[in-house]
Amino acid sequence: MPKASEVAAELRKLADGLDEQPDAPITKPYIYFTHLGDGEKSAFIALARSFPRPFEKVYKNDDLRLEYVNRAMDLTARINRDAVCRIVEPAKPAVYECEPLLSVDEENEIGGAA
Repeated sequence: MPKASEVAAELRKLADGLDEQPDAPITKPYIYFTHLGDGEKSAFIALARSFPRPFEKVYKNDDLRLEYVNRAMDLTARINRDAVCRIVEPAKPAVYECEPLLSVDEENEIGGAA
């Protein structure tokens, strides 16, 4: 798994290239981070802390998604809910209980705890 600094360096290369032609129209980019497998919770939380604000937490099917959307780009991080929550009522539509991913201040910044 790459380090945040490595991803940031590659994104800076892209930003530098875009800055060379600031008025060129481009297709809106969709950047998608998928966290699957064991040990991904800590990587997901680290990414959540570095996401631009404000972002939205979306629960879709069995996923938790963080979505930052604006006119210029869409940025999404996804993790399976069972990696960050425990099932409280199995054999029905799942009801999850989640530990806070962010601090109280960070939760308030994005619109509340879940």
